[in-house]
Amino acid sequence: MSMKRLLFVLSVVILFGMSSCSSYYYSVLESNDAVVEKNVDKDFIIENDSLIISYCFYGEDAPVSITVYNKMDEPLFVDWQRSALIIDDVATSYYQEKVPVQGQTESVYSGSSYSWSKGYHITDGYSGGSFAGEVALPKGVSFIPPKSKVESTPLKLTNFPFDRIPKEAYIKEKFYKTDSEAVNVKIKRFTENDSPLFFRSYLSLYTIDQEAEKKKYLSFESSFYVAELIKTGNVPPVSFNAGVKQEGDFFYVHKVKGANAGWIVGAVAIGAAGVVIESTLAPDSYNDW
Repeated sequence: MSMKRLLFVLSVVILFGMSSCSSYYYSVLESNDAVVEKNVDKDFIIENDSLIISYCFYGEDAPVSITVYNKMDEPLFVDWQRSALIIDDVATSYYQEKVPVQGQTESVYSGSSYSWSKGYHITDGYSGGSFAGEVALPKGVSFIPPKSKVESTPLKLTNFPFDRIPKEAYIKEKFYKTDSEAVNVKIKRFTENDSPLFFRSYLSLYTIDQEAEKKKYLSFESSFYVAELIKTGNVPPVSFNAGVKQEGDFFYVHKVKGANAGWIVGAVAIGAAGVVIESTLAPDSYNDW
C-alpha cells in the first residue's frame, strides 16, 4: 500500500472515530408563566399595550437572545445593569461593557402640505428603515425609539451537565429526520419541578417623565425550564425541523467524547459572556451512546 493511500485510510478511520464519539443533546424549553406565550417561530412572547418582549434560545449552548419592541409614542430604555439571568437563585447581570444596538423602524403617515411651486396637496405613504451602531447613554442602557425594536444577546448558557443523566432515565423512541430517515433516539421528558435546568429572566425597563424629569420603571420576570431532552448520537441540528426553522424554544449541546474533559460542573459563574450551570444531577453513569 502506497504512503498516500495509507494516509488516506488513516484519515478516514480517524474521522469516523471522531464522529462515532460525537453526541448531540437537544432540548425543548417551556414556560408555565401565564403571561408568556409562544409565537409561530416558537419564541417566548410577553406583550402588553406598551411593548413586546421576546426570548429566543435557538443555537448551541442556548444563547439568550432578547428583543424588545417599543409600541409607544415615546422612547423606551432597557436597563441591562438592573436586568439579570437567574439560575438557582444566583443572578448574573445582563450588562456587558458594550451592548450592540440595532433595530427597525416603520411608520404610516397621512397629511397635507403646501409648497410654493406645487401648491396645496395631500400626501399618504409609508416609511421604514433600520438602525445600528452605538448610542451615547448611561452605562448598560439601550435606547428604543418609538415604534421600533432593539435586539441583544447578552449571555449564553454553557457547560450543561446533561451527560450526567443516568441512561436508565431515558426512553427509546424512533425519530424521523428531515430527510425521512428513521433513527433511534433517547428521550427524557420533564416537568417544571424535576427539570435539570430551570432559570428566570428579569428585565428592567423605564420611560422618562419629561415634566417631573424622573424615570418610570417597569419590570418583567419570566421563567423557563427544559421540558424535553433528546440524546441522538451524531445527528446534527439540520436533521430536525426545529433546527432547520431555528425555533426559539430549541437549543443543543454538542459533546465530543474526550474533547470536553475540562467541562466545569460546579457553582454558577460567568465567563466569556456565558453562564456555567450548576450540576444537581446524579453522578455520571451514561458515558457511552
